[in-house]
Amino acid sequence: MNDYLSMHELAELIGCKPNQRSAMMKWLDANRWRYVVDSHGQPKVARAYRDKKMGIAQETEKKKHDETPNLKAFAHA
Repeated sequence: MNDYLSMHELAELIGCKPNQRSAMMKWLDANRWRYVVDSHGQPKVARAYRDKKMGIAQETEKKKHDETPNLKAFAHA
């Protein structure tokens, strides 16, 4: 699977035809979505970014610290 949405997937998300690049970019700009334009002038949106914006991203971020303190560290032996 590609890291970027296909033109068909992006068009389905936005509600336009896959060959309407300017409409896609207007929608992306108006809704403050980040994208890049490839060498063919097509907007590219990362799948992970789409998932995050849509609220369906998996939490893969590892936490640096535990959520609660280790109280056993204070116990006397």
